[in-house]
Amino acid sequence: MKRKARYLAAGILSLAKPFLLGTIAVGIGMSDSGGFASSYLRYLIFPHLVPAVCFFFLYFDEAKYLAFRPLAGLFEAGSIILLAVSLIPAAGNPQKIFLAAKNAQGLARASIAYLSTLLIDLFGAAVLIPRLQSRGDTAIAAEKSGDGDSAFPNKEQ
Repeated sequence: MKRKARYLAAGILSLAKPFLLGTIAVGIGMSDSGGFASSYLRYLIFPHLVPAVCFFFLYFDEAKYLAFRPLAGLFEAGSIILLAVSLIPAAGNPQKIFLAAKNAQGLARASIAYLSTLLIDLFGAAVLIPRLQSRGDTAIAAEKSGDGDSAFPNKEQ
């Protein structure tokens, strides 16, 4: 898959993150499905749209918006780290999470949303990793271009 198409896919998937995070919050009893807590939760979730915007700009013109890559990387890395850290309290007392979810169905829905969010973040981070060429590919490319400078120096020199 070309890099541009990967940026587009990462942008589209990143747009789903706020909805998944809202599902997690309601599923583990952090918010009801309406009211002040729900509207404040939307405010807290809104910054998760930044990577999606960065990915869309990179899709349109990667060279022009290359400075957006570190910003998207910061958001993706921060999200992955904070999602992983959020498991520590849940692992310490899983019964509390189950009671907050009120039923197994709510907990399952929240767990699926959590894993989906983590996978979206991992995909977004993978898209931002630059493609590295192996040393052999570089030597072949240099020889084909006729530079005369090979990646493998001549031992006789």
